[in-house]
Amino acid sequence: MTFAVGLGIGVLIRHSVTTIVASIVTLVMLPQLFSPQRQVTAPINHAMILSAWQRLTQTYGPPTSVGSLYATFTGSWVVYAAWPLAATLLALIVVQRRDV
Repeated sequence: MTFAVGLGIGVLIRHSVTTIVASIVTLVMLPQLFSPQRQVTAPINHAMILSAWQRLTQTYGPPTSVGSLYATFTGSWVVYAAWPLAATLLALIVVQRRDV
């Protein structure tokens, strides 16, 4: 899963160190900037892979502090499937245009 996202970022950047840093920032650090407790930033937080993974691996109900802003299981599966799909499609499009 993270391989496909890293592939998409790598195709765009084309430098190994920069790709690694950008992947870590995108997958791990960026979700921390968007709070799930605010109505404005909650949808962005729920669209991140880390947040979707955390929701899918929880064995208990939603926390009471977040309330209705909590991500759904269905939405988490969609996010978890959409990121690699989008990254792979992006890689295919960019490689065809750039490396031919």
